[in-house]
Amino acid sequence: MYHRKSRLQSLFILMLDCICITVSLAIANYIRSGRFFRSDNDRMDFGLLLVACLTVFLGMNLLRSTNRNMFLRGPLHEVVHIIQSNLFMFAGAAVILYFLNVLDAYSRLAFFYFLVLDCVLMFFLHQLWKKMLPFLYRKFGEVRNLLVVADEEFAPALVQDLKNMKDFSYELTGIALVKKGEETCREAQEGMKQQETAWEEAAQEGTFQEEAAQEEKTQGESAGAENKIFEGIPVVSDRKGLIDYCKGASLDEVIIAVGPERKKEILADMEILAEMGITIHYQIPVPELYGARQKVLSQFGRFYTVTYANRVAPVGQLLLKRMLDICGALVGCVILFLLTIIVGPLIKLESPGPVFFSQKRVGRNGRIFKMYKFRSMYADAEERKKELMKQNEMNGLMFKMENDPRITKVGRFLRKTSLDEFPQFINILRSDMSLVGTRPPTLDEFAQYSPYHKKRLSFRPGLTGMWQVGGRSDITDFEEIVRLDVEYIDNWSFMLDIKILLKTVLEVFKGSGAK
Repeated sequence: MYHRKSRLQSLFILMLDCICITVSLAIANYIRSGRFFRSDNDRMDFGLLLVACLTVFLGMNLLRSTNRNMFLRGPLHEVVHIIQSNLFMFAGAAVILYFLNVLDAYSRLAFFYFLVLDCVLMFFLHQLWKKMLPFLYRKFGEVRNLLVVADEEFAPALVQDLKNMKDFSYELTGIALVKKGEETCREAQEGMKQQETAWEEAAQEGTFQEEAAQEEKTQGESAGAENKIFEGIPVVSDRKGLIDYCKGASLDEVIIAVGPERKKEILADMEILAEMGITIHYQIPVPELYGARQKVLSQFGRFYTVTYANRVAPVGQLLLKRMLDICGALVGCVILFLLTIIVGPLIKLESPGPVFFSQKRVGRNGRIFKMYKFRSMYADAEERKKELMKQNEMNGLMFKMENDPRITKVGRFLRKTSLDEFPQFINILRSDMSLVGTRPPTLDEFAQYSPYHKKRLSFRPGLTGMWQVGGRSDITDFEEIVRLDVEYIDNWSFMLDIKILLKTVLEVFKGSGAK
């Protein structure tokens, strides 16, 4: 699942700047006349002044996109930029007031206070936003893990451009060197084997030699580690190991930049990456035309790419989906609190152990998180699962057993009514999960996935989904579940989520809850 960069971030900064202008004008007027929105001069209209300032300021931003490169500006450049913007705004507002023949009604001293206050307030908020944005991306799980696949011709420039972009929505997790990386990894492995042989020989000669061997071992390990670092980024694979690495890694997107001689052999890998549901940015040569400087392509610094994705989702629909998740999770957490008071004692009375059960699951594109449920099994359920694997009723990687002896009486009721799922509203609130999505697999299941299976994880996992409302009790083939999950991802829309939620409610009332 891929979505184009939205302008919400720039709009938010613009909204903050407009608030700064309003607050600064009010405070400046209060300092000058003792009132926020009025003055002793009847000709002075605060609303007219505010509209004039905001009109000029918004017009400047529409024409110049003044906050587009805000994160590339240092503190000094930010101060200069803010002062220039405010002077232009003041000059434009003054021209409007002059032609309306009311400029002389406004206090020059109030204008001075306004300029100083607005510059200080804007600078403070801009710096605060620069500090907060990386934290917010990580807090709400919106950082996209990016892998660079490049040869020695393009890798240095591409890595440097990605570092200089200061795009906090991406985290560069590693690099796969297509040509030089293969030689580097082999040399590092051979070097480490030689070092290990030397350490063993030196250790047999006595204490003094053993200490020297230990020091040599430490230096050797450091040298080996340095061989696996490229431009400060860990080398995680060569081309031959690329697919195996991507299959098990937490990875959202891949950017590929290779020379013409490597394009044919990388194409087969791209097909498998696409099958996994990973978004691919493929670098293409774009000629510079002096008569037409604007280009409509994905861009990473100086590199232009064509983007391949199994689904390009509109940002507005994704925003609606997240708002629906938050609203639903808040309501669900209130119900969860009431249920815990009632159900908690019953769970503990029937069998010793915690009220809640947590288990590591694999989420969006391989991210690991703890999923919560009301405990519906005996405390030793995970250990007993191995004994019951022969009675698994599912064909494939998932486990299901109709009369599972590990389930308690209270747990059976909770599962039948789907009440055991309510703690997952905490996961939804934390953005680990969504109301609608694909069910997250266990670590054991994920370890056996093929590249095609991983595609079902290219979307945030959900409390319910396509296969839960499409005859869950009748489906015993894991491949059929994957097919339904992939169908959901390929055809996703906000209205589809609404339909699945409504069907889920009907299924719950019929007593066929989702697991």
